[in-house]
Amino acid sequence: MRSQIYWILKCDVNAGMQAGLNAVATKFCERTAGEEGVVAYEWSLSEDGKRLHVYERYSNSDAALTHLGNVGPMLDELFALVTPREIVCYGNASEAFRNAMKDFPMCYMKTFDGFHK
Repeated sequence: MRSQIYWILKCDVNAGMQAGLNAVATKFCERTAGEEGVVAYEWSLSEDGKRLHVYERYSNSDAALTHLGNVGPMLDELFALVTPREIVCYGNASEAFRNAMKDFPMCYMKTFDGFHK
């Protein structure tokens, strides 16, 4: 379990763009579902529709990098609808992953204790 990497992408939904989120989320989910190494992938919208959180969990940094390569061409479509505020990343992200995410608002949290069941 220590090799898993996971994050929450926290975004503000741009004014008037809520309606477009369902279609974009469906595209991202369909593309991600076939990836090897994806453990969890969930899109959540606040009750007022103003905040989007995307929870992503992968078996390791290599699987996360594969995901980034897979959905990268679609990010402009997503970021036309939302403004990313923060990505809180948990686990032990590889240097390659950190380099790939250097232009995003990343906050890395280092796991120092705990367990998974």
